Amino acid sequence: MSKKRFYFRNYVIIFIIVCSFLYVVQKYNNMIDTSILEYDELEEIINTDGIIIKDEAILSSKSIGDVKYYYNEGQKVNKGAYLADISTVSSAEQINAEIALINKALNSTDSVITIGNGENGKYSKYTDDELKVLKESFEKALTNNKVPVFSPKSGFVTYVFDGLEDTFKYEDVLDIMPSRLHNLEEVIVNTNNAGSVNVDDKLLKVINNFEFYMVCLVNNSDISTYKEGSYIRVRFNDDDNIVFGYIEKINSSSEESVLIVSFDDFFYKVYNKRIVKTELIKNIYQGIKVDKEAVIEKDGITGVYVKDISNIIKFFPVDIIGSNDEYYMVSQGDIITEGDRGRITINDEIYSTVKAFDKVVLDPDKVYEGQIVD
Repeated sequence: MSKKRFYFRNYVIIFIIVCSFLYVVQKYNNMIDTSILEYDELEEIINTDGIIIKDEAILSSKSIGDVKYYYNEGQKVNKGAYLADISTVSSAEQINAEIALINKALNSTDSVITIGNGENGKYSKYTDDELKVLKESFEKALTNNKVPVFSPKSGFVTYVFDGLEDTFKYEDVLDIMPSRLHNLEEVIVNTNNAGSVNVDDKLLKVINNFEFYMVCLVNNSDISTYKEGSYIRVRFNDDDNIVFGYIEKINSSSEESVLIVSFDDFFYKVYNKRIVKTELIKNIYQGIKVDKEAVIEKDGITGVYVKDISNIIKFFPVDIIGSNDEYYMVSQGDIITEGDRGRITINDEIYSTVKAFDKVVLDPDKVYEGQIVD
């Protein structure tokens, strides 16, 4: 082979390699990621831990013995329901003491004894008919050596204790300050698994199912969103349901505030919970949802690049109306004719903006207006 032919062949090979490389580079440069825009809703939320505070009656054992429960976890009971009994050799003395308290309540003319003010007020909130039924039940218990446990109110039964019952009292909820919500630790105990009990052992709780509170911390930078005496949208434990609560009070410190919110719905989902993942929904926006990475500023105007049907890159201004961590919600603008692009006003100038099904460029730094891409 002559040197001339040898050099020519090598030249052709090098030329082909260079052309192939340039083609690949050009092809790569023209490959851009896009996202199809849709009309959607966007929630602006605050993630926090909600502390559930319930009107709960804690029932403890007054004797040593074997306990037997008659209701399942989460079951609803009426006031005076026979919840459990404790088999004990010393039951007669305790039962007679309870009968004596009932007799005292039946014979009492004082109608304003608050329940919880010692043993003397234990049965003050029962009607005479309810007291007679309870007395009859206690008298029957004398024959079988069992100390009965009755429900002091209507509500849900739970055997789940979290160790924070004394920290968060229902009657003190409006006084909770931010410092109370730091460094909380639950110690979960399920008493339904216990076969025997000692004096003062916790047995179960009966929880009022008509209303409960949720308290949570909010940074003061966000507190202007909320006002006492207004409603708030909340989502618990990653559930899809939105629950409406009423802001009873806001207690503020230098950096944080406590939202104290009352609810009369959704209780069955949180009746035995204390600390729950909570989403406070500040706003719900409707419009066109755009990935944040697609938004760029061009000539002092915020907008996005769109790849049209002819694969030509075009810039469209946008009017941002809301956002979360991932997306902007932008206005679809004023639509004059159905199917056309909406119009927005920026600095007294009218511009066409994005619409649903546009292919927005996710790498705006890689393209320019008028560029033709694949």
